[in-house]
Amino acid sequence: MKKSELVTTCVISGGVLLAALHHGTVYRDQYRTRAECEADWGRYSGYCQEESAGGSGYRYYGPSYESGARPRTLEPRKVAARETIKRSGFGFSGARFSAGG
Repeated sequence: MKKSELVTTCVISGGVLLAALHHGTVYRDQYRTRAECEADWGRYSGYCQEESAGGSGYRYYGPSYESGARPRTLEPRKVAARETIKRSGFGFSGARFSAGG
């Protein structure tokens, strides 16, 4: 194989690999109370999580989802804020609900 063919093959293979491993931005919704999270997520309410907010009590979060892959929920107006999740790892979005890939 010529050097130019090898370079072309590597560039194409790398592009295909990168496209296959690409995931969208991952988000999670924040709620004022656990009850609001559970009311919104319905059958997925088991994924609602409580996290300490320091001296101000607790924050409640729904399951994570990729951009464009948020499932339809029962009461989306109950969302108080949407948070971008910082993720790590190779080729894994960490989202409970993913657009695929």
